[in-house]
Amino acid sequence: MMWKTTLIIYIFSASYISAILCNKYVLSVLQFTLPTLFQGWQTFTAATTIFAAHYSGHLQVRRLTPGGVVEWLPASLSFIGIIYAGSRALSHIPIPMFLLIRNSVESSIEISRWIVQRTLPGVQKLVGSVLTVLSAVALWQVDSQYDREGYIWLFYHMVFLVGYKLYAEFKSTELSSMEKLWCNSITSVVLLAPGSILLGHVQDAWDFPLLTHTHFHVAFLASGPLAACVGITGILVQEGTKFPDYISCTVKTLTILMSLMVFHVTLTTTAFLCILTGIAGEVLQKIDVQDFSARLDLKPEERTRLSSHSMEITTET
Repeated sequence: MMWKTTLIIYIFSASYISAILCNKYVLSVLQFTLPTLFQGWQTFTAATTIFAAHYSGHLQVRRLTPGGVVEWLPASLSFIGIIYAGSRALSHIPIPMFLLIRNSVESSIEISRWIVQRTLPGVQKLVGSVLTVLSAVALWQVDSQYDREGYIWLFYHMVFLVGYKLYAEFKSTELSSMEKLWCNSITSVVLLAPGSILLGHVQDAWDFPLLTHTHFHVAFLASGPLAACVGITGILVQEGTKFPDYISCTVKTLTILMSLMVFHVTLTTTAFLCILTGIAGEVLQKIDVQDFSARLDLKPEERTRLSSHSMEITTET
């Protein structure tokens, strides 16, 4: 029903923006930089939410088999690298820089594919992809709040993201997108829990100066349901709406703009122009008027086939 689709879109949009801002608040303002605990909580919430939704009949998810889990294990390990490195990076880097530089991964993969296959896309998509990559490179250089450690972690984050996307693209699997998310979340919990002990994060958490403060409890606990909501509704938007790329592009743009109002970010004129260029590049890359019109006439299963099945939990972050 149309109202259900509209509701899912609104929930995804609100939860995505809230999740990014909440993560940034916990990581940068409160300075709780223990990814094994922070991301462990978010993936635990995602795993239990999917299980509860499946058990109650609200989500159709098949039982995970050992063979399916092992087959998808390389992607799940990459997923852990994505969320761990992303959390480290976001604690040091402003949200606009983090999201726009991260966007260049998909554009770089697309450009590489065109070169290897010796094909040319439409002018709009080509220009958008090039602008996205160039703006990301420029932002890396002109960030007035440049933090070397943060950008090193962002580089690791992007490497894991490339590995995840390539494995998901070339490895055929019977797992649905929701089952992949469930598998990723369970694997993350299983590995991050002992990792928090081995890395000393549990002891560090006991020494955290804001451990007893209410605003820390609220923000930390809220990050879990928000991350789960982003992951689940993100897949529903990807597979159940006519133009998921347009929704994603709009929500990311709103997140960038809102982050500039919520958090203090020192921007030079050059950096601001790079941000605008990055946003324009993604708009050109994702929003094609002719494709938009064509998708309006597609059946749901055809839209699902055309949509990419990359899952971006901000747990991504």
